[in-house]
Amino acid sequence: MKKLIIFVVFLSMIAVETVYGSGLKKYSDIESSSQMQPKQDTPDTLIYKREGVDGKKFVRFIIEPVVIYQGDDANFGSVSKKDIRTVADFMKSEFERVLQGKYQIVDVPGPGVLRIKLTLAGIELTRPALAVATRIIPFGLALNLGKSAVGLNGSFTGSVTCAGEFYDAETNILVYSFLARRSPNAMDVTAVLTGLDASKKAITEIAEKFIEMVDKLQGVVKK
Repeated sequence: MKKLIIFVVFLSMIAVETVYGSGLKKYSDIESSSQMQPKQDTPDTLIYKREGVDGKKFVRFIIEPVVIYQGDDANFGSVSKKDIRTVADFMKSEFERVLQGKYQIVDVPGPGVLRIKLTLAGIELTRPALAVATRIIPFGLALNLGKSAVGLNGSFTGSVTCAGEFYDAETNILVYSFLARRSPNAMDVTAVLTGLDASKKAITEIAEKFIEMVDKLQGVVKK
């Protein structure tokens, strides 16, 4: 047991170095990637925002099928094609979920319609046994508490890298885009029970941030 604890602690220290040394790259085959710049105070996030656009006018939405990134710089590692498709489908369903009941989802471009193009560019799988262990062993628990406080990924916790490009459907002009790598809160144990849980939880958080932004533009008061 003592040897196992030492081993987990050693791996956790390696994980810390990996996290601190990483940075989000621009993906060559994402159309708006070259226009994006780092978002201030938000790690692993690049954004583009067209100046002078009245976001309040967008009250209807087209959600395209999620694109699975095919460039040589894709970051799917050993994730199976089946799991990649599962996460891509989940991403579309989450954006549909947050919009349904509040805003109209349509299929045809027109005035006041925002076209949403989502791209899944990378998935890092959680290593459940190690992830859970580092939330039980004192050293690992302290490490993950620290990571949680500063918004870093939990030890051995997966992540998702995705992009969103938002077009005025009437003019086909890009009004906003983002590229982000996300992982759930380091202390969220429910997000490390299977290999894909963290990626899905992160996608849910991205979708909910999106609807918060839409509501804010429309003057919707959160209850």
